[in-house]
Amino acid sequence: MIKHIAILTDFGLDDIYLGMMKAAIAGISPAARIIDLTHAIPHGDVKRAAFEAWRVRSYLPPETILLAVVDPGVGTNRRAVAIKLPGLYCVGPDNGLFSFLLYSTDKHKSAELLNPHYQLRTISHTFHGRDIFAPAAAHLARDIPLEEFGPIIQDLVRIPDPLLKDLGAGSIQGEIMHSDRFGNLITSIGRFDLTDDDLSFKPWIPSFSARTLNARDYDVILPQGDVVPLGRTFGDVPKGEALAYIGSSSLLEIAINGGNAANTLKLNPGDEIVFKTKG
Repeated sequence: MIKHIAILTDFGLDDIYLGMMKAAIAGISPAARIIDLTHAIPHGDVKRAAFEAWRVRSYLPPETILLAVVDPGVGTNRRAVAIKLPGLYCVGPDNGLFSFLLYSTDKHKSAELLNPHYQLRTISHTFHGRDIFAPAAAHLARDIPLEEFGPIIQDLVRIPDPLLKDLGAGSIQGEIMHSDRFGNLITSIGRFDLTDDDLSFKPWIPSFSARTLNARDYDVILPQGDVVPLGRTFGDVPKGEALAYIGSSSLLEIAINGGNAANTLKLNPGDEIVFKTKG
């Protein structure tokens, strides 16, 4: 079975670092198929990387190896890990990068990457992506068992959950997770399935309970108090006006029809919004 290695980093495309990682993979597992997810994660932004890894999870082919390198602690005592989840392997630093993927299952096994046989001969203090993580991913693509890479560990580092809070009376508080290149604002509130006016809310953060809501009853309240109506797509409001909608990741998003919501509304990741019942 041909294995896929999906790569997510904060390296950008200007330097040779990504190419070095791919070369290391090709030297070990030339049959592996590479999927470039993104290399535009803001530098050192582990939370953003964790969010994007979670968003792409359901689209990855079975038994994909997710090679994720956003590693501000490279060269310190932070561990290098490989994690086996149902239908997915993860390889990268133990800094919380895989926290949101772990929401979906308690069935996972993790190993610390200590076996030098599955690393490059020389290990840089500043480039474990090439010297440790890429070789590990390549060897996993060759069906090397997880246990061969090092000791099994239990206490993976987790980052705090994104904000998702029940305010009572049907209202939900969340936060901006990401502004995409169009300026659309993706929030932590979801996941939703929208059928007619029924919103089936199945939260991706496990501490929150599922429920069914009526879309006609809701607006979004921005930090400065502005009210944004809930629609289905950008053309539901005139050009230049804001709306909220359920985006392609089944999360609540905020946009401006024909404009840039992040710039116009002056909202950034971490800013809090409320999905609020009208009245």
